[in-house]
Amino acid sequence: MNKPYSLLAILPLLLLASRPSIGGETLHSLCNFLGGDYVDYDYCVSTLSTNPAASTADGHTLAVISVNLTTTNATAVKSRADSLSLSSTDPFIRTSLLNCSSLYAGATPDLHSSAAAVAAKNYSGAAAVLSDVLRVPAGCDQGFQKKEGVASPIRKENNAFSDLATLAKAVNNYMAQ
Repeated sequence: MNKPYSLLAILPLLLLASRPSIGGETLHSLCNFLGGDYVDYDYCVSTLSTNPAASTADGHTLAVISVNLTTTNATAVKSRADSLSLSSTDPFIRTSLLNCSSLYAGATPDLHSSAAAVAAKNYSGAAAVLSDVLRVPAGCDQGFQKKEGVASPIRKENNAFSDLATLAKAVNNYMAQ
């Protein structure tokens, strides 16, 4: 009579252990899933792997890592725009770079909000904020398009930010499922 009771006592633990969980996703399985959508598998793995914790991380931790990488990058792009604006002798380029700097500075609080949403496991909220932040690189580039023949000196950085924000949004959309 004691044995059936013991089996009933551990049954919930066995069910929890065998239940598939988004939180138990590995880096490669998550990136493989996203690779079928709009995020390249190799980019996903190589980018998230810049954080050593990614190799053993669950889906939640990968969502945190993706938002943190995006936030760090936004700060770097803002600094780059500031630096280039100081050294530019062209008033149009200087003004456009300062506009970019302002856009990235404005995105930083949103990215912190996204990080807070991820921490609270509000993945859909984080993804929604990231959707808004994805407008920053285009807004920055538009400033340079107002003058014929002028290309953004931070186009490469804008593209990298866009890729990171897209990855973070995709990871959070996946976690929201």
